Amino acid sequence: MAKRRHPISRRGMSAQPAETEDVLIEKTLWLTGWARRHRHMVTLGALAVGALVLAAVYYVNFRSQHLEQAAVQLERVRQNIVVGDTAVATVELSQYLQAFGDTPYADEASLILGELYMSTGRATEAVETLGPRADPSEPLGLQALVLLAQAREQQGDLDEAERLLLQVADGAELDFFIHSALADAARIRQARGDPAGAADLYNRLLDDMDDEAPTRALYEMRLQEAETRAGASA
Repeated sequence: MAKRRHPISRRGMSAQPAETEDVLIEKTLWLTGWARRHRHMVTLGALAVGALVLAAVYYVNFRSQHLEQAAVQLERVRQNIVVGDTAVATVELSQYLQAFGDTPYADEASLILGELYMSTGRATEAVETLGPRADPSEPLGLQALVLLAQAREQQGDLDEAERLLLQVADGAELDFFIHSALADAARIRQARGDPAGAADLYNRLLDDMDDEAPTRALYEMRLQEAETRAGASA
């Protein structure tokens, strides 16, 4: 014969869910009462959250329009350069960097402006423009570094020009940049009266170059010339 369960046991089993429901109801009532008592604070909080959401939406829209305008303006400047109006393009690019210097298009604009400055003999302004953009870890930054080295050479600062070119050679991944930088650095060493140092760079260049490279014969000839001068001055 089955045993009858004690009534107290049945009541104990059903008491726990009831107690949980009572707690939830009590908390809900407390929260509702708190919201009524602090209705002003709740309203201000809701308004603050709404303002933040609107500000975020506004910023996203503004940023999108800002980038679109930057792209359009840069293309317009390029057209001025194509038709040969470099004087106007130089002024416009300077203004462009002030307005859109925080966009991804600023690096390209700086490169173009730096080249325009150098083409008119304004090496100091080219250095000021290219310096902040020179970064061997970025493609456009690497090009800026190459132009910066040329600007320094144009200023007559051969030591700095050589240092920057070697930085390009050490940081570049493409053979074109590496070989061009080493060749220019070797040429500068020759101009500074250091043919032995130039020979070292030509050797480094040739070690990195394929035997079938079309410019290999040229650099082998320059290496021979540097070694001959180094031997004559020894």
